[in-house]
Amino acid sequence: MTAVMSPRVSLVLVVGLAVIAATCVSSPTEAQVRSARRAATPAPAARAPAARAATPAARGGAVKTEDGYAAAGRRGAVVAGDEGYAAVGRHGAVAATEDGYARAGRNGAVVAGEEGVAVAGRGGVVVGNRYESYAAWRAVAGVGTAIAVGTMLARPPAAATVVAYGGSSYYYDSGTYYTTAISNGAPAYQVVSPPAGIVIATLPGGCSGINRGGIAYSQCGSTYYQRVSNGYRVVVF
Repeated sequence: MTAVMSPRVSLVLVVGLAVIAATCVSSPTEAQVRSARRAATPAPAARAPAARAATPAARGGAVKTEDGYAAAGRRGAVVAGDEGYAAVGRHGAVAATEDGYARAGRNGAVVAGEEGVAVAGRGGVVVGNRYESYAAWRAVAGVGTAIAVGTMLARPPAAATVVAYGGSSYYYDSGTYYTTAISNGAPAYQVVSPPAGIVIATLPGGCSGINRGGIAYSQCGSTYYQRVSNGYRVVVF
């Protein structure tokens, strides 16, 4: 996935990474520090009283100017200024400006700006409202979220079944309907509103029975179904 970041976001990220890189190069590792201390520490009787006072200087440093602030230490680095901030640490990196936001960590990365959002993680890749798979969408959306109309998947859910209606083929899975579409020149499967009149074999979970005008219907979320001879037909009131 290629994500284009604004110059400001890129600048802040570069500065932040440069600070932590300089810290890693100029500062010894924790093991090296311990080894150097053991080699340089004299016998207890000859130890200079000021030796302990000088130790914290090896833990990092900070610089503050009229334009911003920078600090680097063993656990990471941060740069902040009028145009935004950037931070790099053991668990990842983050940068934010007026033009957008970027973050990278152990579980993936995200870039957000005025033109859209791009996400890459263990569940897949996301660009705008297009997802690599249903699992990728679920990883981003979280539990309890319904997939929105207009969302696109690079491939339909594994459990989806094909339902023909009105000269078109729909992919159906757990109360959600998809049609084929083209996204950025590539085929995709887009979530659409349930087509009125389409018939499915079984109802999705979580439905409840209602009665309107003496006719029984099943309400499944915001979709209504009527029992017919070959299954359940979508009706619109």
